[in-house]
Amino acid sequence: MAEGSAAPRGSREAAKERHRMVLIEATADAILEHGLANLSVSRILERAGLSRGMINLHFQSKNKLLLEVVRHFSDEYVAHWQRAMDAAGPRPEDRLRAIVAADFDTAVLNRRMMAVWLAFRSEAQSSPDYMPFIDSRDARLQAAFIEICAELCTTGPYPDVDPRLAALAFMALLEGLWNDFHLYSERFSRDEAQAVVMHMARAFFPRHFTGD
Repeated sequence: MAEGSAAPRGSREAAKERHRMVLIEATADAILEHGLANLSVSRILERAGLSRGMINLHFQSKNKLLLEVVRHFSDEYVAHWQRAMDAAGPRPEDRLRAIVAADFDTAVLNRRMMAVWLAFRSEAQSSPDYMPFIDSRDARLQAAFIEICAELCTTGPYPDVDPRLAALAFMALLEGLWNDFHLYSERFSRDEAQAVVMHMARAFFPRHFTGD
């Protein structure tokens, strides 16, 4: 009897998760087309192909749906660069290259992601619940960069380089290049952007990035 009841319950949970993701993705599409200020429940549901009650059923309110949207995209971004860094192996220079390459990957740097990121950033002052997910000094990314830069300083050695300040410089440069993509997406060069970051890496850590 327990086995017989498990399948329907599992199916219900799977359907619930599918509907949640459909609503999250539909909301992102609507933000890309209309912006956050002009976002309406009707526009979300039109793209989702679901009934009006689904938002209340899965998120309780439009505001909670929006919070889940920004959380989802933040988690996707972090998981993306963490996978790349983990796959790069133990050497700090390889981990840095991997994070930089991941940041310009079309999976995360695209018009849809930028629309969501900038839309929620514009609301962060009035809606502080968004801040942990759009923070330009994301603690996870900052910690990864600091650890990498500290290892590079030790193995260099580079006694004149402050690992924390170097890490913040990398993060600021990456964010600036993302904004450059937003303003000039049609002529933005991912290869050139990556080369800019690696040029700075050579300036900080010349013995590790001579060939980049």
